[in-house]
Amino acid sequence: MPVQSDNEYIYGIIEEPQPRKFEFRGLEDAQVYTINYQHLAAVVSTIRFGEIDPTRKNVLAHTLVQDELLKKYTLLPMGFGIVTASEDNVLRLLEKNYEALVRELSRLAGKIEAELKIFWDEKALTGEHQELLSKLKAKIKSASSAAEAQRLAIEAGMAVERIIREWKNTYADQVYSSLKEVATDARLNAPGGVKNLLNASFLIERVKESEFVEQVRRLDAQYKGKMNFKYVGPLSPYSFVGITLEPGK
Repeated sequence: MPVQSDNEYIYGIIEEPQPRKFEFRGLEDAQVYTINYQHLAAVVSTIRFGEIDPTRKNVLAHTLVQDELLKKYTLLPMGFGIVTASEDNVLRLLEKNYEALVRELSRLAGKIEAELKIFWDEKALTGEHQELLSKLKAKIKSASSAAEAQRLAIEAGMAVERIIREWKNTYADQVYSSLKEVATDARLNAPGGVKNLLNASFLIERVKESEFVEQVRRLDAQYKGKMNFKYVGPLSPYSFVGITLEPGK
């Protein structure tokens, strides 16, 4: 069982030379404040334990703090669960990585992240390929043996996979290419389930967010009935952080 003590939970790094206490609350409903070093600050709150469980409540509290910070600052976000034993450790972390942190915050200045997931619509896919799928089902139904039915079922599954790949190449890849033109950078992420055609993150200039969202809406309308869009943003730029921090100790 974790030993109870006062520890600093780190939400992220911002450019802020002055000590700040924020109105919004953090994990365990604690005060959120800064630990400052020169022109940088770690945004923290004090917690009782040296580790924190990834419960829905705790993850939400972590996310809400970052969302609030993002409204005013360029944020270098920390992943969930970063705890250090003392304020001195936080100061050493900032001191040891100061130049790299300044460069990374400068690179991400004025930018946010957006996430887009696209899922194929089952009715649309089966409707477009109804003749082929009906023939496959009929063959399976009229198979002369269980072994033959199993072989045909495998063939049918491979045929559906080919159709999905075609949809990805024809539709989802076009969406990704179109949105990359508006974004500063983009990343393809691992698919989230068998229906997920596209799972991508985009780094966007904050001033271009409305332009990006409008482009997503146009594409959503264009492919309505074929694919379902799920857009989330603005987010902290987790996918585009290009720095590995050296421990403060």
